[in-house]
Amino acid sequence: MLKFLKSNKGLVYIILGNIFGAILTGGFWLLLASLQSVEEYGETSYMISMASLASSFALLGLNTAITTFIPKGHTKIHVAANQVILISSIIAALIVAQRDWLLGLFVVGMTFWMMSIYEFLGRKSYKQYAIANIGARGCQLLLSIIFYYLIGIPGIIIGFTVSFFLFSHRYFLSIKYFTKDFSAISGQMKFALHSYSFNMSNALLMYFDKIIIPSIFGYAILGYYQLGFQFLMFLGMVPISFFQYLIPEESSGHKKTKLRIAGFGLSIGLAALLYLLSPILINLFFPQYQNSLDAIRVISIGIIPMMIGYIINSKLLSEGNTKGVVIGAVIYQILQLSLMILLGRLIEVTGIALSVVIALSGQAVFLLFYQKWSKKVIQ
Repeated sequence: MLKFLKSNKGLVYIILGNIFGAILTGGFWLLLASLQSVEEYGETSYMISMASLASSFALLGLNTAITTFIPKGHTKIHVAANQVILISSIIAALIVAQRDWLLGLFVVGMTFWMMSIYEFLGRKSYKQYAIANIGARGCQLLLSIIFYYLIGIPGIIIGFTVSFFLFSHRYFLSIKYFTKDFSAISGQMKFALHSYSFNMSNALLMYFDKIIIPSIFGYAILGYYQLGFQFLMFLGMVPISFFQYLIPEESSGHKKTKLRIAGFGLSIGLAALLYLLSPILINLFFPQYQNSLDAIRVISIGIIPMMIGYIINSKLLSEGNTKGVVIGAVIYQILQLSLMILLGRLIEVTGIALSVVIALSGQAVFLLFYQKWSKKVIQ
């Protein structure tokens, strides 16, 4: 075990950064659940999700591009990418600001922060990545709760926004190198746009359902669902960590087959753990959220196909094989959005959770077959 950890020290830093970041973020949402009514909790989730999704749109897949191509020797690609991001983030911010001007600032801050931490990954500065992730999440927890007590929900948005800007220093360092030259990124835009579809499928998983659920089912259903979803996102940091680590490592020629197998086994253990412990956690800490229990147990299963999807997509992206990534993302989006409405009407919160699991499973099954097919074509 010690030998394994030493040979994958970068993964350890990423997992620690993501897990502690998830603990802080999850702690914030769980603490908020105890402070707010179910309806207000749903409204807060709606606003944060709207701004976060807009930020994901503004990234244009360029965060994944710099993580992939910096290890390949494109050391200046982040400057050209950040120039594009400045424009796209402002456009996205202006659109979201029609709902609330504070959300516009949130969008810009989150976009700058995402580009910063993905540059750390591309440079294999895994320790700095962990610091930037944990630092931002810690500030969000502290500042958002303080400002919430002072001015309510707008204070939460301010807390998130300030935290993002505080830990976006890598982005700000690149600004002095901005020019009118976009040649460093122009040759990689096809890759960026293909990876963009995968990034957006993840963004839709995390945010889009929370935007449309209130209009169909109301804020109360969203509040119940949001609590269950936080458990998935917390344990989902492990698959995400594997994805973030494997892209730069395999892009630079390091094969990590044993690590992939270990990741799959770990996902099964995490799914079983959440399934078994969820009734205890709800009864002990969130008795007012009993309606979330079945949804949590259903959604725990989604960790397994999530891990499969992230592992295969990291392999495909490191090889520059984006076709399967795009198709898998489209499959996920179609399944998740259509089933959420259908199953949500039938069994409400549990149905919405089930739609996520089925969509993740559909994407994973496709990627498994696509990976085998692409190997046969190459041979």
